Parts: sequence; structure tokens; C-alpha cells
Amino acid sequence: MKIEDNEKKKELAANQGKAYSAALDYMKSIDNHAEKEIDDYIISLASEEAEGTYQLEGGELKWKTPKEGYNTHLEIVVRDKKDKRFIPGLKIKGKVYDEDKNLIVETDFPFLWHPFLLHYGAFFKIPKDGKYNVEIDIPAPEFHRHDEIKGKRYEKDVNVTIEIEMETGREPHGPE
Repeated sequence: MKIEDNEKKKELAANQGKAYSAALDYMKSIDNHAEKEIDDYIISLASEEAEGTYQLEGGELKWKTPKEGYNTHLEIVVRDKKDKRFIPGLKIKGKVYDEDKNLIVETDFPFLWHPFLLHYGAFFKIPKDGKYNVEIDIPAPEFHRHDEIKGKRYEKDVNVTIEIEMETGREPHGPE
């Protein structure tokens, strides 16, 4: 019974990873993207125009547009290398450099709920469309891990640099 139960759990996790990866593949088909594997992670980036989000303010959700001048949105997706599921609860920090290695921005990439693709992300300003290097720091997460065998993952801090083509622009938001 224990072996059958374990196999069922592995199958369910793999199916979750397949469904999430299908959503990620769709995102890759519409946005600039780049990806790298490191340690227990698959880290994917996507670049798109800055766009508004709902934010909780005084107990109510209010639509907020990106700060004036912000012209890009960088999304970071972190998946488990084995089962391809999204990894929640990460505290991601990053630095974005232009082609001449000038620091453009240093920022946190908080979790962003999205209707079809959970991710981490930030809005900021880049000087122009082009190639950028994004240095990402992911501390080993503090959340507990179930399973004495399969739960031994994400033990080390991770630092990786990924090159991505980024674009400028703002999604139309009505009057700003």
C-alpha cells in the first residue's frame, strides 16, 4: 500500500508540473524569454511591457498602474527541476545590467498572482529595448519540506545570471 501511495503522489506532482509547464510554454510563445537550470531549479525569465495590477489598499483591491516612467515588467518563474512545479515562498533579489555592464536596477522580485501563470516579478525602467543580463539571487527557502527522501531539495543559496532581450513599453490602462 505504501509503495502504491508513493507512486500516486509522484504521478500527481508530475501532472501538476506538466500543467504548469504548459502555461509557461504559452507565455514563452508571446513574450521574450530565457531560461537556465541550476542545482534543483529551472529559472525562466520573461520580458514584457509594464502593466497594471490590483493591490490591496485599506482592505480593498484597487487597480494600480506602474510608477511613471516604468516601462518594463520582468517575470521570473522558478520551477523544481525534477517535477517542473512552481516553487512558492522564495525571496528573490536581482540586478539588471545593460550590454555595457552598467547596473540599471537592483530590486526585489516579489510573488505575483497571475490568472494562468504564478510568478515573481518587478516593474522598472530600462533605457531602451535590447539585451540585458539579470543576476538573480535566491536564498535557500525557509519553508519545511515533506518526505524524508524526495523532500531534500533547495538546500543552497543560488546565484545565476541570465541574458534576456527586454522590451520597453506600457500596456494601455485608460487614463493615467
